[in-house]
Amino acid sequence: MRKIKNILMCLLLLMVCISVDAQTRKTTPKRTKAKTTQVKKTQKPTKVDTVVAEKKEVPKHKSLSDPTVVRYLRGGFAKDGKLNLITNADYGKLNSEQKRDVLSKVAKEFADYDMNIYPGGQQRELWISSPEGVKMLSQWNNDSLQIEDYMPLELQRSGDTKVFYYVGGTFNGGDNYTNGSLNLRGGSYLYKNILDASITLNLGYNNFGDESDFAGDIGIDSRAYLPFNIKGVNLAPYAGAGISWAFAPESYSELRLLAGACWFVGPGSLDIGMQYGTESDFSLTLGYTFRIPVKSK
Repeated sequence: MRKIKNILMCLLLLMVCISVDAQTRKTTPKRTKAKTTQVKKTQKPTKVDTVVAEKKEVPKHKSLSDPTVVRYLRGGFAKDGKLNLITNADYGKLNSEQKRDVLSKVAKEFADYDMNIYPGGQQRELWISSPEGVKMLSQWNNDSLQIEDYMPLELQRSGDTKVFYYVGGTFNGGDNYTNGSLNLRGGSYLYKNILDASITLNLGYNNFGDESDFAGDIGIDSRAYLPFNIKGVNLAPYAGAGISWAFAPESYSELRLLAGACWFVGPGSLDIGMQYGTESDFSLTLGYTFRIPVKSK
């Protein structure tokens, strides 16, 4: 009986403990969980591989490598809508139509470009290109002297041949002495008409007081026409030299120096000058030089 009481007391005590624990849980406030803030880690910037842009290759223009174009070009470059081409001597031999054919091939890849052509020296040409073709706008010479305007006017003589003829006379004199003769020359112009060479023949007289003798000589001479003319009066100076052999009235040879000017009038020039001979002394010369026109076939 005593054991039963002890068991019951234990059970009662256990029940009391359980109820006290349950009551304690009800009255104790629940703790709120602390909010945790997440701190975002700053990401370091990732290295981006930089790609170097490749340089564009300069386009190769096929028209500039065309064999029919290359033979006339020495070089060139394109800039600001202008194509500058340096040509060679073969280009200078072309006429306007042939130049247009060559540059038309270049213009296929340079439409609407101004084309500055440098044929050599101070010569310049300006062409304009378009899809329809090319056209020359102007042609000029940068030489401030404009040497073409000062060239000897031999270039303007009538006649297609370089052969020329001269008819004139010489005169000199002194105390009780005079000499006059018909002076004939026939020759050809050399090197761009700046130089000439001719055979000369003088037929005349020597007069000593009351006596007069026949005089004659034959020789060769050459004149160099200075590369300019005197504006306004159309004169071109010249200088030259020659040798002659006198066959009457006495036989002797002499050296002659020539100087004067050509006045270009009509189909030729009126030549006025002085002649100095080592034997005949100074003489005044006056004559007319001309060429006989040759008709083209």
